[in-house]
Amino acid sequence: MSYSYVALGDSLTVGIGASFFLPGFVQRYQILAINELQEPVYVQTFAHPGFQSLDVLLELNNDLIMEQIKYADIITITAGGNDLIQAARKFEEDQNEEDFSIALKRCTDNYRKIIKAINALKVDSVNPYIIRLIDLYNPFPENPLAEKWIKKFNLQLKYFVKVPYILVVQIDRVFKGHEKDYLSIDGIHPNDRGYEKIAEALHHLGFGELSLDLEEE
Repeated sequence: MSYSYVALGDSLTVGIGASFFLPGFVQRYQILAINELQEPVYVQTFAHPGFQSLDVLLELNNDLIMEQIKYADIITITAGGNDLIQAARKFEEDQNEEDFSIALKRCTDNYRKIIKAINALKVDSVNPYIIRLIDLYNPFPENPLAEKWIKKFNLQLKYFVKVPYILVVQIDRVFKGHEKDYLSIDGIHPNDRGYEKIAEALHHLGFGELSLDLEEE
């Protein structure tokens, strides 16, 4: 028996900020999953730096990605950070905080469509699967505006936890107060310790019904 893991998202899923030749959270989580499930876990990563939530949604129109998701046991998603970054850049120009409200609404809607698309692809699946949504940490804790809208985003993300197989990984709690320890030299992306913490947080959520399968064996 083996498991399939599909990682969707932006630069966090790519692993930007990790040391040369060292993995981001995806490969680290893969290793933890192998140790927990005691079976091979094969990973496919579909992510690009700079991707916003809409870009992740559009990836689900790709035949290869659709096929991989159809048979995936584990799915992780990182998205939303670049949506807020673009809103912040627009805010710098017009000083209109409504820019963040618009970005948050669009991002929430895109997340809803992403999850709906994944569930549609797996509607005929007889095997259990889990989806893990990774919330946003704040690389600018001294900025009240950043704190406000990242908190709002993370609250919206919890809206999708309506079924047992979808859980939110609360990275914001893990990184808060440890930004200097967990962020890379660019001050935005995680460093090696940061990615290890993300992988550990994912692992701590468990593997849902995937673990139940092992117990039945």
